[in-house]
Amino acid sequence: MIAHWLPRVPGLLNRRAAVSLVACAWIAAGCGDDGASVTAGPTDTGQVTADADVSVSSDILPTDTTVQDSASDTAVEEVDTGASDTAVVETTDTAEVTKPACPGGPGCDCASDQACDGGKCLDTAAGKKCAKTCSAVGDCAKGEACKLIGAGDTQSFCVPAHLSICAPCTLSKDCQIQGLSDAVCIDYGQEGKFCGGACTDDASCPEGYNCSEYKDEESGKSSKQCKLKAGADGKPGVCACSAWATQAGTKTTCAIKNAEGACSAERKCTATGLEPCKAKTPKAETCNADDDNCDGKIDNLAADFKCAKEGFLDQGSAKACTKDEECTEAGEACDEKAGKCKTLIGKCFGKPQCASNGELICADAKDPTLEECDGLDNDCDGDIDEGFTWKNPVDGADLKIGAACGTGPCANGQVKCADKLTAVCTTYKSAVAEKGLCDAVDNDCNGKTDDLACDDGDSCTADACDSGAKKCSNTAKDCGDGKNCTEDKCDPKTGDCSNPNKVGSCDDGDPCTVGDTCGAGANGYVCLAGKTTQTCDDSNPCTDDKCTVGKGCEYANNASSVPCYTAADPKTEKVGVCKGGTWLCKDGKLDKAACVGEVVPAKSEACDGKDDTCDGKTDEGCKPTAVAVTFSSAYVSGKTGGDKNIQLLVGTSGPVGTAKGSGKYDITFGFLAWLMQLLGAK
Repeated sequence: MIAHWLPRVPGLLNRRAAVSLVACAWIAAGCGDDGASVTAGPTDTGQVTADADVSVSSDILPTDTTVQDSASDTAVEEVDTGASDTAVVETTDTAEVTKPACPGGPGCDCASDQACDGGKCLDTAAGKKCAKTCSAVGDCAKGEACKLIGAGDTQSFCVPAHLSICAPCTLSKDCQIQGLSDAVCIDYGQEGKFCGGACTDDASCPEGYNCSEYKDEESGKSSKQCKLKAGADGKPGVCACSAWATQAGTKTTCAIKNAEGACSAERKCTATGLEPCKAKTPKAETCNADDDNCDGKIDNLAADFKCAKEGFLDQGSAKACTKDEECTEAGEACDEKAGKCKTLIGKCFGKPQCASNGELICADAKDPTLEECDGLDNDCDGDIDEGFTWKNPVDGADLKIGAACGTGPCANGQVKCADKLTAVCTTYKSAVAEKGLCDAVDNDCNGKTDDLACDDGDSCTADACDSGAKKCSNTAKDCGDGKNCTEDKCDPKTGDCSNPNKVGSCDDGDPCTVGDTCGAGANGYVCLAGKTTQTCDDSNPCTDDKCTVGKGCEYANNASSVPCYTAADPKTEKVGVCKGGTWLCKDGKLDKAACVGEVVPAKSEACDGKDDTCDGKTDEGCKPTAVAVTFSSAYVSGKTGGDKNIQLLVGTSGPVGTAKGSGKYDITFGFLAWLMQLLGAK
């Protein structure tokens, strides 16, 4: 009978492993060609019971798989193997079996996700392997990273951290596989572009790589990437091909560069390694129907020195020569036909072309000539109509062909060729001569308005345009000879001056003489001084007036005063109390602000015994008023004593009245002041 064995603890041995073991125990031919019995290895502590011709050997399990047994509690589980016989494995309840790694376990070979227990079959440097699940970097082995593989995945897996490193690439997306979204395609110069790998320092990169900062040309972002170290010669290292890179077939573009240009080609990883750069070496373009310098054009030969025609003036040093380099004078080149150095007009290049026989020929080169004003580059120096200018009359500047020009009626013009030798301003056909028009217009477009003199037909006047008034202004010609007794004349027809003697009054230059006349004197016909002295009177009482010889009238301030009376009616002066005053001189002028000392009529009488209103009447309109006066003593008609109480009848406008006593005395008085003094009143 075939004995079956099963673990007591569920879950320690998966169904696939259990079936394999049972099947192997039951059919000896499935485990070995000779059907020999297999016994448990020395590490086994369990007991396996089987028929004499079948036994279980430990080499069908991984080395970490153990079967333990104890004397107590055994359990038997039957497994249907598809045959009538069954094998029994007896274990104790403490038995523990570790799940075999392969097939399906992490690191096992696989062809698809379905072959892996974790459900993910990934590329590695050693081929496709089942991936281990993870939740953090620490769950993965060295050189691995914990990554979400796809957008739909919710489980992370341990992936090779630098699987794509040094693989040929064109874009960063070529490197970003299996969750390695931080890998960048790095430029290795002429060798091409190769994948980098995210890093934090050199230690996090594989052997032979450095960790440095690089900028992703696609995203513009910078990150630290592993890059192959440079060789001993300082040149960038050349990446080797990994199994993944060879299988993935990624490509890059390499180049060969030199002074002639840059040629490029694609390269990729093959079974024999990285393809050599198949780019051709750039060389000067020749007539071979090929793009020799890899600029994208075939037989685009540059204009060389020989593909040109030179023009010369028949002048120069005439030094013997065979080539231009032998002519050292400025502006000279070698006229090879004459074998002499001459003044070079110019050099006109043609277009090098390849003839049908492959020979380089020079076509389209013209003969250089002296520059003309015709819109052409006659001397082939790259400039058109140089040397031809139009002189601006405004500031004298030489304006080149094409420059803006013109002012006034000629504004908004352009300098152009009038003929092969002359340049003009196109708008100056509007210019006309000024002709003294005095119209405030710059008729001749020279930047000046009415700059030509006008003419009134009189030769004795200097004429000029008054642009503001738009008329001709005339200034008389000065024919004066500086003499007092000559007449200064100008002939209006000829403009000639004459100075005949004149008869009559003149001015001898002395302001204090009056009646100067022209006549014969000791010094000839001159102005004779008058015998009358100039009277100087400025009608100012505050100045002292005199005439000083050679100077004329002089006026000195004085301190005089002038009588004044400012009343409205001047007839009231010296009537009643009214009288005149004086105005005083101050700084040569009368100070009329106050008439000092004057008395003018009052508006009404003051009843004071005076003619205050200056009308010839005194105290008119004044009425008596009874005033009680108490006398301490009285002197009446030479007598003393008597009634001390006397009533005074006083006029309202003056001290006039009669004192009526209550006793036997009456006193008549002329004025109140006298009475008050008499009576001692205060």
